[in-house]
Amino acid sequence: MDHWGASKESVYYMEQAGVVEVSEIAKKKMHNFINEPMKFFIYSMMAGVFCGLGMILAYSAGGSLVNNEFTVGFAKIIFGISFALSFTLIVYAGSELFTGNVGVMTIGVLNRSITVKDGIKLACFVYVGNFLGATVIALLIGAGGLLDNSVTANYIVSSSVAKMQLPIMHSFARGILCNMMVVLATWSCAKLKSEPAKMMILVWCVYGFCTSGFEHSIANMALFVMSMITPFTTSEISLAGTISNIIPVTLGNIVGGGAIGAVYYYLGSSSSSKPESDKMQMVKTDSLYM
Repeated sequence: MDHWGASKESVYYMEQAGVVEVSEIAKKKMHNFINEPMKFFIYSMMAGVFCGLGMILAYSAGGSLVNNEFTVGFAKIIFGISFALSFTLIVYAGSELFTGNVGVMTIGVLNRSITVKDGIKLACFVYVGNFLGATVIALLIGAGGLLDNSVTANYIVSSSVAKMQLPIMHSFARGILCNMMVVLATWSCAKLKSEPAKMMILVWCVYGFCTSGFEHSIANMALFVMSMITPFTTSEISLAGTISNIIPVTLGNIVGGGAIGAVYYYLGSSSSSKPESDKMQMVKTDSLYM
C-alpha cells in the first residue's frame, strides 16, 4: 500500500495491461508484415492517403480564415480539428502509420514480443508505403484542380515555405513533440474500451499537435508534394528544402515516439505481476492501431 491507501498493483495495473495489449499488437503487425507483405504495404499506403486527405481539408478550411483579420485567430483551431480526419480514418478505417508504429514497435521490442531488427524493418517498410500513399493522393488532389484555388494554394505554399526554412533543431524538436502526442493517442486507444472515448482522445491529441505547430513527417510529405504541383508554387519551394525538413522531423518523430513507448513500458513493467492468463484475457488480438 502507498500512503494514499492504494496498492502498488492497482496503481500500475492499467499500464501493465496496456503494455501487454500493445505488445500483442506489435506481434500481430509483425505476423501480417511477414506473411502478407503486399496487403501490409497497401495498408501503409492508405495511411499516407488519409494524411493527404486530412491536409487538403485542413488547408481548405483554414485558408478561408487565415487571410481575414477578423477570423485569423480561428484558423489554427479549425485547421487542427479538420486534420483530425486523417487520424480517425487511420484508426477506424484501418491503415499503418509510421509515427504510431514507432511507439508500438518500441514497446514490442522492450517487451520482447518482437526483435529490434524486425521492428526496424517494419517501420522502414511502413515509412516507404506512407510516402508513396501521400504522394499519390497529393497528385490526385492536384489533378482534381483543388490546388488551383488561390486561397487554399497560397496557404499551402506559405506553410510549406515556413516549414522548409525552419532551423534543423526546431524541426527536430517539433518532430519529437508531435510524435509524443501521436503515440499518446495510440497508447490511450489501446487502453480505452469505449469507442466514443477513443475517438475523443484521438481528436484531442491530433488537435493538440496541429494547433501547437508540431511537425509530422508523413503529413509534411503530402503537404510538400501539393506545394510543388500547385500553379501558385514559388521558387522557395524546392526538393532541398523538403529534405531539410523531412529528415530532422522524421528523426524527431522516432525519438518522441520511442521515448513515450519506453516510458510506458517502464511504468507497466514496474507493476506487481499478475497471472499470465489473466493478463492475456485483456488482449484483443485483432486490434490494429496506427
